[in-house]
Amino acid sequence: AFPRVFAPAVSLVVCGAMPIKVGFLVGKDTDLVEDPKYEQVGDVSFLSDLPDIYRVDPVSHEYLKNCEKGVTGQAHADVAIPWYIKKHYDDIEVDIIFPEEITLKRLKSNLVNYVIGYDVINAVFEGKDRLKSMINMFKSCGNLMPSWDVQEFIYMKSSYMLKCKKLGVPMAPTIFSYKNARTPQGLLKQIKLRGWRTFVMKQSYMAFSLGFCKLKVEDCEKDPNILKEYFEEHSDCPEYVVQEAIEGFSRNWETRCFWFNGEFLYAIANKAAVVSEDGKEHIVTGKDIPKEFLENAKRIGKQALACLPQLKTPSGKPVPMTLIRTDVGCSDSQVYDKDTHWDPKKRTFFLNEIEYGGTTYFIRHLKFDAMPLWAKLYAEKSREVAALENGEPAAKRARTDAALKKPAAAMKKPAGAA
Repeated sequence: AFPRVFAPAVSLVVCGAMPIKVGFLVGKDTDLVEDPKYEQVGDVSFLSDLPDIYRVDPVSHEYLKNCEKGVTGQAHADVAIPWYIKKHYDDIEVDIIFPEEITLKRLKSNLVNYVIGYDVINAVFEGKDRLKSMINMFKSCGNLMPSWDVQEFIYMKSSYMLKCKKLGVPMAPTIFSYKNARTPQGLLKQIKLRGWRTFVMKQSYMAFSLGFCKLKVEDCEKDPNILKEYFEEHSDCPEYVVQEAIEGFSRNWETRCFWFNGEFLYAIANKAAVVSEDGKEHIVTGKDIPKEFLENAKRIGKQALACLPQLKTPSGKPVPMTLIRTDVGCSDSQVYDKDTHWDPKKRTFFLNEIEYGGTTYFIRHLKFDAMPLWAKLYAEKSREVAALENGEPAAKRARTDAALKKPAAAMKKPAGAA
């Protein structure tokens, strides 16, 4: 069933009440909302007065403010969500922050800042000085959501994968190859001791499948330069995540579950271009996701959520987690790892990855309008943080919210499950 999305509550700024100032760090160019696919289920008219500076040129992938006059573009999810909040929630003062506008002063001027587009992984591609500056700001501003400790826990994949292993979350056989403690020869030796025949190389602090490659043990034995060159090219990477290649991964759906406050919202299933048979990405949503894949992805995803650090408000009060995405793969073939005993005649589902708020939302691919859902979640989370920071008791907070609410215009009914 689709998430139950009612008309969002619109709060009025009442006498003497100050709006909650909320920042959104943006920078996406791969998560369209102004798109014919989205218009099949949603209404883009709320973006009619969006300044063009927030739209992205599909050719250069630059914001229009950085393009020549006359260039056109579209809005992506990270901008569309805060703009929807701006149009529908009067008690929230939205601050959309471009990557080049991120400063400690700007971040601290808001009650909370949601990392919804640009993050430290983007800074990795902008040089060591920029990365150092961003990490320092993210560590010290104290009001990011998710907080820096949650972000870092997810960036450094061994952190959550080792914790998940202790919790009994199934994962592909893995070797972590840490910077300053790795050699091509040493890694190949470890791989051979585990009995692998084919393996994949991935990286922490990386995105967009960069640094991903699939290799055969036999080829690496014949040509030592294969691994040697990989090590040289990616010498700055803090850790390689090396896994036995799961051959069924490319034949089966990888199911991505979206969670907020620890509750399931929706899922999409895809076969990424990097692993699909025809080199193209395939995406299905809603009832098109096979039930077996969806139910196992939800089960494993829920298990994986338990590995995450506690999210906290700027003053250190615990608060339920913001967006987390859990990606679950499927094995249906022989796994050669000496310590792994999956039945090759059955499907085995396993956690492939965890991501957070800066991830792709896939809004245009869904069978329902997810804009009201995301706006409501981020607005209510902002109110929740504001109440906690102001020391407002839960009962009083509920009464206050009820007093501030008024019904919004009728929303378009979801078209189906997603």
